[in-house]
Amino acid sequence: MKAAKLDSRLAIAVGIREGEKQLLQQIDDIFKEKELELAELEYYQERRLKDLGLCGENGDILGDLGKFF
Repeated sequence: MKAAKLDSRLAIAVGIREGEKQLLQQIDDIFKEKELELAELEYYQERRLKDLGLCGENGDILGDLGKFF
């Protein structure tokens, strides 16, 4: 009887472990997708500098501001 109880607990533990593994894999896939999108994102600071005419379209700092970055 004790062996049967141990086997059922082991089966539950294996099932939980498999579920955790799948969840972590999904999270990893989400982060990989977000990482690929980073190059396309325009950050607020870049957009603001462009609006003020202090940053070029490529993100290069114009004028004397370059010495601060």
